[in-house]
Amino acid sequence: MINLSRRRMVFGTASVLAVGIGSQLLGSSVFATPAHAAPPLASAIAMPENFMQLSRKLTAVSNLEPHLGQALYSWLHHDELDVQLDALATLLDAHGGVVGEPLHQLLAQQPAALGLLYQQLVNGWYLGVVGQPGSQVCIGFENIVSYALVKDSVLPPSYAVGEPNFWVHKPDSEVITHG
Repeated sequence: MINLSRRRMVFGTASVLAVGIGSQLLGSSVFATPAHAAPPLASAIAMPENFMQLSRKLTAVSNLEPHLGQALYSWLHHDELDVQLDALATLLDAHGGVVGEPLHQLLAQQPAALGLLYQQLVNGWYLGVVGQPGSQVCIGFENIVSYALVKDSVLPPSYAVGEPNFWVHKPDSEVITHG
């Protein structure tokens, strides 16, 4: 039998109301997603294949993560994006093999929008971050290109090498090696 006093009933009711009000606040516009944040994949903008082709060319990675690509494309999407993607791809094709500082000099001679698009694409794929300093949005972490390039030798910093709380147990004495 449950011993329910008036005090416990009032406290329980107040707790349920507080949780309900808190969940409503979290769903309100006070905590809404920033305007430039990538929409969920279910309602994402259709990503054209030329976006992934250009991204493969810029990153030199043939198997880019499609979910990260969709998030990046959705965040970058505006009316002129497809035209700018074609212009950047044409520029890179015309100057094939230009990389590093010569590429940056070439982009500096082009309209500012192309240089900005190049920087946003590289930042999005390699860092998983989009936006201007002070208003940046993280669109990816473990699936970014910089981790994919070293995944066979380095674990991303969010991954632990053992089971949860593995560090709280003293290791077996025969496992310890003295180097």
